[in-house]
Amino acid sequence: MKMNSILFLLLALVTATQGVRVSWGSEDRPNIIVMISDDSGYNEFSLNGSSLFPTPEIDSIAADGVQFLQGYTSGTVCSPTRAGLLTGRYQNRFGHEFNIPPVYSDEHGLSLEETTLPEVLQSSGYRTIALGKWHLGYAPKFHPLSRGFTDYYGFLQGARSYFPLENPTRLNRLLRDRKPVKEDFDYMTDELGRAAAEYIANRGKKPFFMYLAFNATHGPNHASEEDLEAVRGGGGNETHRAMTRSLDRAVGVVLESLDKEKISDNTLVIFVNDNGGVRSHDNTPLKGFKGSTWEGGIKVPYVMKWPKRIKADQSYEHPVISLDIFPTVLAAAQVDVNLKNPLDGVNLLPYVTGENQDRPHQTLFWKNGSKWAVRDGDLKLVVGNLPISTRKNKNRRSPASQASDQRGLYHVADDPSESNNVMTDYPEQVARLTQLYEAWKKDFPKTPWRK
Repeated sequence: MKMNSILFLLLALVTATQGVRVSWGSEDRPNIIVMISDDSGYNEFSLNGSSLFPTPEIDSIAADGVQFLQGYTSGTVCSPTRAGLLTGRYQNRFGHEFNIPPVYSDEHGLSLEETTLPEVLQSSGYRTIALGKWHLGYAPKFHPLSRGFTDYYGFLQGARSYFPLENPTRLNRLLRDRKPVKEDFDYMTDELGRAAAEYIANRGKKPFFMYLAFNATHGPNHASEEDLEAVRGGGGNETHRAMTRSLDRAVGVVLESLDKEKISDNTLVIFVNDNGGVRSHDNTPLKGFKGSTWEGGIKVPYVMKWPKRIKADQSYEHPVISLDIFPTVLAAAQVDVNLKNPLDGVNLLPYVTGENQDRPHQTLFWKNGSKWAVRDGDLKLVVGNLPISTRKNKNRRSPASQASDQRGLYHVADDPSESNNVMTDYPEQVARLTQLYEAWKKDFPKTPWRK
């Protein structure tokens, strides 16, 4: 028996005792990289048709794999989406419905009762690396190294300067694992791309899982002079365009490092945005923005490649969600685990390889306080969001008119801009979708940091 097979057998025996089982023949398990952008607008990526925001490196992931044309996140704002992604479960199930304010920095974070993706992968023999924005709790027990990651380079707070800070706070300072480091870099987005490439080059013999959470293009609106100069005079919001230019460049640095190390073919790469763009970003043609349950708050760029397994240049039409990343990664890593809490996501690999022709999801849900939505098939019921026109000038519409506009039913597959409300035509569907939503959310706990 070859030495690597013996080592693998020992690993399988050890992990089985922890409730984690690695499939036979998985000595050649893939490396895995999940990259997240932050608050970017739907129309700020050229893969979605934007000419003002060329993103050739991000586009190349789709060209080498698959673009999910109806990709969603589970949250409408930053921290909940991350909680859902790393647990594979609707974050509402464990009370993580809203962002965590720094005032509760020592009390709350991603529930310790939830199992995280890096915990499972580390138990199965992966090196697990987190870089960039955390935003899932600030106390030591919530730190990335306490939640399954073997390595960390980033900052704990939900936002910070893109430039070095002379006097950073406990929450926005740059950390290497648990220790603060001197902020000796030019621009944060480039620094995260550089650091990711360095980890890849020095990855060791284990397969690795990398969670690369860019803070681009979340505020503050900081861009390098070089990037501003490159986009100047081209129209649109130059700062956003410059920030997106650096984001795409950093993604390219990561992809180039995989090519340099000759591991691209057997690396699963996923790129997704965390939620819809804020009002100052371009979400065309979608309605709404970050924080809403309109399409503009939850529909995002979502691409994936794994050349060894996934055919290139695919467009996948059925709805998928960021919760699917957890089971997809486990399937790619050939890991079987008995989780105490059932996953809400599904393994997307059979769908993108053509083995399964069904829809991955019949029904998807979103909830952010009184704002909620349910999509069943191609019908979507949206409740609680103030109309866009009302947000701009609340005095123009009567309270009764505002209330009636807060509910809408849409055929979103054919009407992604949610411009044709068919609620009055299908009252039975409104009732049915409302019942689905009520059943879904009936046992949810309150968010502990929302007193």
